[in-house]
Amino acid sequence: MRFLRRLLPFVVFGLIAPGVAAKDEPSPGVIAASVAEVVALADPVTGQLKTFEAGTVGWLYEGPAGLLFAPDLIAGKTTVFNLRAVAVADRIDGVTVPHFGPKLPDRYIVVAGDVLMVSYPDRAVIGTVEAEIDYPWQVVMISDSVLLALEKGPLGEGPTYLSAVDMVSRQIVYRRKLPDSVGRIGLSREFGLLVYTDAASGAVRLVDPATLSPVLTLATAGPANDAVFLDSIKMLAAVSPSGKGGGELRLWKLKAKKGELSVKKEESAALDGIPLRIAHSPAEDLLAVAFEGGRIDVISLDSLEVVRTFELPAAPRDVVWCDPSRPGPMAPEWSSDSPPELRMDP
Repeated sequence: MRFLRRLLPFVVFGLIAPGVAAKDEPSPGVIAASVAEVVALADPVTGQLKTFEAGTVGWLYEGPAGLLFAPDLIAGKTTVFNLRAVAVADRIDGVTVPHFGPKLPDRYIVVAGDVLMVSYPDRAVIGTVEAEIDYPWQVVMISDSVLLALEKGPLGEGPTYLSAVDMVSRQIVYRRKLPDSVGRIGLSREFGLLVYTDAASGAVRLVDPATLSPVLTLATAGPANDAVFLDSIKMLAAVSPSGKGGGELRLWKLKAKKGELSVKKEESAALDGIPLRIAHSPAEDLLAVAFEGGRIDVISLDSLEVVRTFELPAAPRDVVWCDPSRPGPMAPEWSSDSPPELRMDP
């Protein structure tokens, strides 16, 4: 396919990794939201919602073995949750912002000015790239060693840049200017494409991640606030306000034929409120849509109907649908008695 062949430079750098093997019975997962001074954990099966004091948490970071990291940048602390037990596992002095890749649970990436690869759970620095990414707004792990970082100001304002960093070659692949209206990015491993929301044009744009050249532009009812790929069913979902205090969920079933990407089917559903964030379940059969009014609706992809609602104390800053069945790290291969030199495996 023509648009996939353009990804060859990224394949050389190891940017496109094989997908993780599907589980026989995917976990229903846990929906986590950072809101006000708490983190809310919601069970989509039972409808139970628990809130835990965690300070002013912005973004949430899912880890392996059912852990969730909730850093409070203002207080300089991190609350760690055990999603399997639905409880606080630890409170760490200092800010921990780990980005785990899709396959290896024994290492993670930290983006804070420089980009560091760190062993887990030992937290030994394996490698560093001087990147000068001072305002990482969103980070997408393309593989366990390569990432895309969307850079915006502390409040989401411009200027806006997209950086690709390869920890194996220890270099910045590129740093490119994006329109300041870009708000969120997402990745499809199925199509090898990047999606970003563009508030100025009221659309979501699918681009080649190597060149950022456009592949497909999809219109939304209003400026899209978030978009997510559902790779197992080759679908893209986006949420946007639609006017008069309402919103819209729009779905596109995608297909690739003769080197071109096109829309096979398009659906939409009206939303009761202004949507802010969207996340999909581990099985990719449900969507969680978070609203400005302080609510999360769980929507079935089969019927596009709301099957569960969770009320929050305020508008959420971030929402993630976590998979607690994600495997944890094996015992480290090095010994504290005679540690070999740490290295980065390709």
